[in-house]
Amino acid sequence: MSDNSTINVGFRTEKPFVPLWVETDDLVLGTIAFGWFFGFSFFVVVNAFRETKRTSRKFNAYIIMIWLEIIADIAFAVISWGYLYKKFPPGLAVFGGIIACWIVQVQCLMLIIANRTCLLYSDPKARFRLKFATAAVVSVISISTAFIWIPAQLQINHRFIALNHWWDKFEKCVYLILDAVLNAIFIRTIKKRLVDHGLTKYDKVVRFNQRIIFLSIAMDVFLLCMTMLRNGFVYCQFHPITYIVKLQIEMTMSNLIVRVARSTGVNVYQDKTVAEINPNAFQLTSVHVQTQVYTHHHEDETTTESDPSTPKKIRDDELTTVRRQSTESSTYAGDTKLEV
Repeated sequence: MSDNSTINVGFRTEKPFVPLWVETDDLVLGTIAFGWFFGFSFFVVVNAFRETKRTSRKFNAYIIMIWLEIIADIAFAVISWGYLYKKFPPGLAVFGGIIACWIVQVQCLMLIIANRTCLLYSDPKARFRLKFATAAVVSVISISTAFIWIPAQLQINHRFIALNHWWDKFEKCVYLILDAVLNAIFIRTIKKRLVDHGLTKYDKVVRFNQRIIFLSIAMDVFLLCMTMLRNGFVYCQFHPITYIVKLQIEMTMSNLIVRVARSTGVNVYQDKTVAEINPNAFQLTSVHVQTQVYTHHHEDETTTESDPSTPKKIRDDELTTVRRQSTESSTYAGDTKLEV
């Protein structure tokens, strides 16, 4: 399926613009990917609504990035599928829209991964450095890709086309490595700060996170393999699939971290145990007891033979007096004094 008529893309090109060649198999594969994406997106949107509802601050950075990621994925899928089916003409609007969605996808997802790791950092400077480094790497790669991919799709000259062929694979490798490094930092940090503190409840979370991280990295490998497809816009149909799956993974991991941390009473934002968070929780209690013994003297110590139980009764009365009147206790818990 092709269109041999001359197409004006709005820019001067080295050679006449060659329309995208699309075969029936390309349409079938692209449509399957398109349908699967929207089917899976329904569950992701439901989880995103739950995540938003659970959050007290509806407009924090985490929630905003989740919804930007979803919107960018949907827009990317619709534009690329429409171009594959010749619904949208080639031009700067289509290619610029796709690359804009792609930049939002990558930037938001990588910052969500970095934010998940920063939850375990107590030092604000360390959090800033990690987020800044992540954003810097993603921004450099994204801008470079935009300046290579758009001219290559517009077929400005053969150099851009040849460079884009290799750059597309290179930037996928960079994001694969960045994803792996961020997740390795996360696993190392959570083991050091949580498991090493003797919190065995985190063992299952760490093992689950390790397994699901392999799935996240496998999606990056899958996307890298899709770049080998002959039709570049069939590959584009798998791009939103990869990122919507990775977004669901990130929401699942964040929920588990927060839920288990709250259940064990650990503040993951600071290196404090429950005792440190509540200074009076395990404070020693000092009890001071002052005892006064009152001895009852009887002038007449003689007892009659007719009442032999009298001496025992007197002793019982003396013991009762000691128990009731001889104890004054002061209990100190923190700055509070309790009189007993």
